[in-house]
Amino acid sequence: MRKFLLLMTILGLCLPNSLWAQERTVSGKVTSEVDGSSLPGVSVLLKGTSTGTVTDVEGNYRLSVPTTGGTLTFSFIGFTTTDVAIGANSVIDVTLSEDV
Repeated sequence: MRKFLLLMTILGLCLPNSLWAQERTVSGKVTSEVDGSSLPGVSVLLKGTSTGTVTDVEGNYRLSVPTTGGTLTFSFIGFTTTDVAIGANSVIDVTLSEDV
């Protein structure tokens, strides 16, 4: 019995942490539809939560999201707010159009 418990403990410690992970990382780049330039400072929020981030100077973002579904909301002053379903994607690049 002791050998079995020792073996189970060792196996439990050797398994990768990703087996217990309840989140995954989604990343991407936000650009302008007008000229294709990157948009720094875009707000990226996981819809229905307070989880979010802001794009860096190159328009890149990285956000931890639940493993099941969800929707990202991209908003920036002067541009139309855009919602994108995450699905199984790990990279989501978004192009924002100007708000008229």
